[in-house]
Amino acid sequence: MPEFRFRSELWTAQYTGIKASTLGTFLKALREVDDDTIYYHLYRNLFEYHFLPTDYWNSFSYWFAENGFPVLAEKFLALDLMECVCIPDIREEMVRIVEREGHSFDKLCKPFYFIRAVRRIVDLGEVARDIKELKEGVRKVGVHSLFYHLVTSRLVHRSPINDFSRWLLEVGEERKAEEINRLDLMSTDLYQVKEKLIEILES
Repeated sequence: MPEFRFRSELWTAQYTGIKASTLGTFLKALREVDDDTIYYHLYRNLFEYHFLPTDYWNSFSYWFAENGFPVLAEKFLALDLMECVCIPDIREEMVRIVEREGHSFDKLCKPFYFIRAVRRIVDLGEVARDIKELKEGVRKVGVHSLFYHLVTSRLVHRSPINDFSRWLLEVGEERKAEEINRLDLMSTDLYQVKEKLIEILES
């Protein structure tokens, strides 16, 4: 059987020095900031255990809602990040949404501060060679390891399939692979995802 190597990721938030106080300056910055800044604002809420105190789970939709752009807030809320395999593609989609649905581009808003995720990927030294060891590995590792294998790995491989499901497909466990790949990460937290993963692997 192929080995599954558990990895994790660490984030440090780094201010880019870019601030938007109008929808027009936000759109300009959205086109120009690097991919790790887009990544931070889209996934921060999941990585940091639902940091935002509302149903607007990414920083962009939350900012739109706070500044009286409800249509943009809902459009950004509807972005399917589990289908995202390339940050430049989702950036283009966001730019199109703002250009198409935006209004009052000069209206003064609460500032939006663009922040970059400085990320480090680490090998945890935990290896699984069968389903039982994979389940025990999931029990042992922290939730940021789950984040890496369920979210970041899709971007690393430019694939809609996460690491766990990819490995399960290799060992002939199609049903478990499909169940894990269908998990709705955005409507829960990583601790609940961990419990669900273990449940699927035990079934």
